[in-house]
Amino acid sequence: MRTTDMYLRSIGVHVPPVVSIETAVAEGRYPSDEMDYFRLGGAAVAGDVPAPELALRAARHAFERSGGMSPHDLDLMLYADVWHQGPEGWEPHFYLQRHLVGGDVLAMELRAGCCGLFSALRLAAGYLRPGGTALLVGADNHGTPLVDRWRMIEGNVMGDAGCALLVTTDTGFAELRSVNVTVLPEAEAVNDGGVPMFPPDATVGRTLDFAARNREFRKRMLDGDGAGLMLSIQRTLIELVERTLKEAGITLDEVARVAFPHGRWDELEHRAVNWFGLTLADTTWEYGAGIGHLGVSDQFVALDHLLAVGALAPGDYVLLVGTGAGTTMACAVLRILDIPAAYASGGPR
Repeated sequence: MRTTDMYLRSIGVHVPPVVSIETAVAEGRYPSDEMDYFRLGGAAVAGDVPAPELALRAARHAFERSGGMSPHDLDLMLYADVWHQGPEGWEPHFYLQRHLVGGDVLAMELRAGCCGLFSALRLAAGYLRPGGTALLVGADNHGTPLVDRWRMIEGNVMGDAGCALLVTTDTGFAELRSVNVTVLPEAEAVNDGGVPMFPPDATVGRTLDFAARNREFRKRMLDGDGAGLMLSIQRTLIELVERTLKEAGITLDEVARVAFPHGRWDELEHRAVNWFGLTLADTTWEYGAGIGHLGVSDQFVALDHLLAVGALAPGDYVLLVGTGAGTTMACAVLRILDIPAAYASGGPR
């Protein structure tokens, strides 16, 4: 989708303190024999801070950086997540409505896997009218009894974070040039683990172990057209990136940095080098390896990091690429118009 007059006014983030991989090894949480190969730095761990509180802190941060925007002027609020947010039967965006934005704004929760914030961007681009403003938030705290953040995904660890994007139709520090989200339905079962859909996992206390589920899915693929499915995933993602770049009016050579999901360096290197002709240095892998996979927030927290460390300049293009269960794939192109003063002065994280 080619977007016009869509801007990022500000980004708000709340990344909790990082627990190092060395600490996790010393505590017996992470296998020591994997340290050297996977080269992870650690995971951001929120402790007992609820995910909606992480979202609220990030949203407040976004408004602090917005140059005077009011939470009560919003036209839309979308709340994206991948993991349980609070009591069953309770909606997390109500928490932000109570403590920040009020009850008049149209608000809803999105469950679109790790591409949730991309889906929120796509929906906001289709919803907002001239003069409109949307708050897009994503938050997850994976530190719950049904998840082992250190071993749930082979070659990666799960981090916690809150992230908020203020999107407007008038002005901002970055222009959204294009955004797309697609699903490969034939890969729907990638993360189902071969277990029954009913009763749902959380109601019977079944743990979430993506490493085991991926092994089970690969075993199933051996009995089917596994090679064909992997080829479809590769082809679909490449075509999605190419279409998004074309809609944005640029080529990959014009992109300053690329933000992929925080994940295994070897898998990312295969995709970046073999699929797109990139290197790890062109991506935000090193930063992501230090804080873990954040669920819905990886690419946008990484964008905030690039701005904070001075890795971007006015005129630069940034490519954000998302993949998730489903298999969901997403892509967005941003053009940096200026560097907000908030990044020059630091500001709360």
